[in-house]
Amino acid sequence: MGCMLRSDVMSLCDVYLQPEAAFDIISEFGEMGCLQFLDANPDAKPYQRNYVSEVCRCAEMERRLRYIESEMKKDNIKIPEADHIPPALQPYELSQFENSLEEWESDIAGMSENQTNLLNNYLELNEMSYVLNQIGPFLGDAEISPYLLIKGAGEHGIGGRLVIISGVVQRSRSFPFEMMLWRVSRGNIYYRQATEDAILLDPATGKEIRKVAFLAICQGEQLSTRMEKVCTGFRVNVYPCPETKDERMDMSMKIENRICDLEQVLKKTKFHRCKALRTVGKKWSLWMLQVRKSKSIYHTMNMFSLDITKNCLIGQCWVPNDDLSRVNVVLEECTAKVGTNVPSFISKTETDAVPPTYHRTNKFTKGFQELINAYGDSTYRELNPGLYTIVTFPFLFAIMFGDLGHAMILIIFSAWMIKTEAKHMNKPSTNEIWNIFFGGRYVIFLMGIFSAYCGLLYNDMFTKHIHWMQSYWKNTLSLEDIAKSQYVILDPANDTNLPYVLGVDPFWEYASNKIMVQNSLKMKMSIIIGVIHMMFGLVLSLFNHIYFKRRYAIYLQFIPQMIFLCCIFFWLIVLIFAKWILFNPKSLKRQAGCAPLILILFIDMALFSTSKPVGEECDAYMFRNQHTTQKYLMTLALLSVPVLFFGTPLYIYRVNQKKKLEAMKKISQFRRYQKRDSDMRKYEEQLLAEVAKYSIPIGEIMIHQAIHSIEFVLSTVSHTASYLRLWALSLAHQQLSEMLWNMILSKLGLKDHTPLAPVKITFIFAVWAVFTFSILVIMEGLSAFLHTLRLHWVEFMSKFYEGAGYPFRPYNFNELFTGEKDKRVEGICKKKQ
Repeated sequence: MGCMLRSDVMSLCDVYLQPEAAFDIISEFGEMGCLQFLDANPDAKPYQRNYVSEVCRCAEMERRLRYIESEMKKDNIKIPEADHIPPALQPYELSQFENSLEEWESDIAGMSENQTNLLNNYLELNEMSYVLNQIGPFLGDAEISPYLLIKGAGEHGIGGRLVIISGVVQRSRSFPFEMMLWRVSRGNIYYRQATEDAILLDPATGKEIRKVAFLAICQGEQLSTRMEKVCTGFRVNVYPCPETKDERMDMSMKIENRICDLEQVLKKTKFHRCKALRTVGKKWSLWMLQVRKSKSIYHTMNMFSLDITKNCLIGQCWVPNDDLSRVNVVLEECTAKVGTNVPSFISKTETDAVPPTYHRTNKFTKGFQELINAYGDSTYRELNPGLYTIVTFPFLFAIMFGDLGHAMILIIFSAWMIKTEAKHMNKPSTNEIWNIFFGGRYVIFLMGIFSAYCGLLYNDMFTKHIHWMQSYWKNTLSLEDIAKSQYVILDPANDTNLPYVLGVDPFWEYASNKIMVQNSLKMKMSIIIGVIHMMFGLVLSLFNHIYFKRRYAIYLQFIPQMIFLCCIFFWLIVLIFAKWILFNPKSLKRQAGCAPLILILFIDMALFSTSKPVGEECDAYMFRNQHTTQKYLMTLALLSVPVLFFGTPLYIYRVNQKKKLEAMKKISQFRRYQKRDSDMRKYEEQLLAEVAKYSIPIGEIMIHQAIHSIEFVLSTVSHTASYLRLWALSLAHQQLSEMLWNMILSKLGLKDHTPLAPVKITFIFAVWAVFTFSILVIMEGLSAFLHTLRLHWVEFMSKFYEGAGYPFRPYNFNELFTGEKDKRVEGICKKKQ
């Protein structure tokens, strides 16, 4: 399970590496994933780092591999996954690999450019062939010469040289193109379009484009110039049109022959190109992993600084104490492997910085810890809510989602993911939704298990009750009495069977007051569970106070908070159980009709007023001296509020004043016996900082504590009411499931007894199953999940969890396989070039 109770103990260490062994050592650290390196040169410019040239070389090789990948995607060449994780490229292998990769890129780029040129020629020939085949019928046997002069005798006297323009235009631009030609020529143009479009392949994008051929004939040089400008603006490809029919036919045959020859050349070019890409594709994944590993190693080495002699790399890192022995073993092995005389070593250093938070998790606990980290990372060494979430989260979810049938769907789905986890973990998916479900497979599995348990308690399986044993209710009426009345009233004060042990009695399914009973039961249970959950959170705050040695907080915060919560809301739980136990229908002294209303008792308790009995022969309270007890409890709860408001600020202010006087005495003694220009000036600065630390005014401390106290007092009421969502969602889930059963499956399918009933019920069952899975399982499950998450983040964790830490992010090669680029590094390399 790992260290889930508190975060690992971290140490800030100085690392001393020999340059000859630094690459191998950091490579081993990347495989281990247990060191978080800090930048030893935060003020240094990126281009001033020691290994920036190596980083840029690796970035350039990664760019070449990305280019080759894009070319493989164009031809739909599948890139096989790496069958093993290769080691990083060694420094002596870098030049040879770089030259080899440069040759592959040059060859592939040359073949790609040649293929693009051939495809452009192929596109032009196809367009010319299409134009000749479509425009030819328009011209027929006519012989049109561009040097033919036609004299105009119209209104404008237009005449001049005949201009013929033919070509292809994209179908999406054909209508605006035609309208623009008519406007430019003022209608003095002969324009025709082909009846059939041509679907061609764009060499640049590889996508299909739809074009249409056109023929435009006009007169005059000025009009011809205007039309050419329009064609240029609409990116029209213009092709010459032969003058005679024989010339057009002869040109069409020559183009067809050239197209056939070009197709053969294209096939051979594509074959050689794909052959080269497949050869590279077999090793592409391994090469990419090696390059990215090497780039990350050099980038990490840039975080080190060189000593004065330039014979040692010095860096800093956070290391869990439990992994220090493994780190020392790696340093010794790599030093022996390189054969250097000066060993590399690591040593702890003292610091006042707050260490990062690191919780060791496995594949089971990782999903629960991610739920907590989504809210905020734990403060260093405080209690981790993730440990308790393993039980509380699935249980609160199950209270809202409790149904045995729906729970089985969750169990089957999560069990399948768990069984095939090895297959899916080795093949990471780009589907974000699937990654979320797969990452929380154990969370879903436990939610299904707990939902099945709550489904047994609710006695719900697709909203139908199961008769596990004999019902508590016994029919004492005759058949004649039952036949006379529409409803049968069963009084629990009469003869009954033994109590129904497992969950809810299935006989309640047929009762007309089923909703009232379920409302009362689930509402009270949600309050009981909510108050206990909050009290558990307060108890955890006690352990935090003990661990961090905040003894004043035990007396001035924990005890008053617990008194306030118990005297009001835990007393409400006592009243609920007292009402269940004392007011038994079979008891002669306490009838059910005389049971006091808990809500009225609770309101009267808060107002210090006396409650009135429900009836004339009933008691106002459940037991003797209840009114006096409630007064004492309410008084005690109110007295704890001033302690919360003023206790901690006054104590902290008193302690600060005492420590401030001690620090000022140290300063006066230091100034008396030390010179101002001595080497002890740093010590004086530390004492001055300590004085400033303990000089916080009392008003600021009071405001800070008042905010927390008001939040606790008010949130205790609102948080208790917030747990009523357990009752609301549970009842809504049950009623919605019952409506789908009655309105779809039962009413439309099960009540049909015709010969077509089997076919009809099959279709209706499919509809009911789709609605059940999509609405009740997915949508209702997501709703219950979000409400459970809120109950943990706000109502539970606010009682003890600060969440003011920052995560431990070790140097790990596994984070390099996500496919993300280091844009900052590549930007530096571009600037340097």
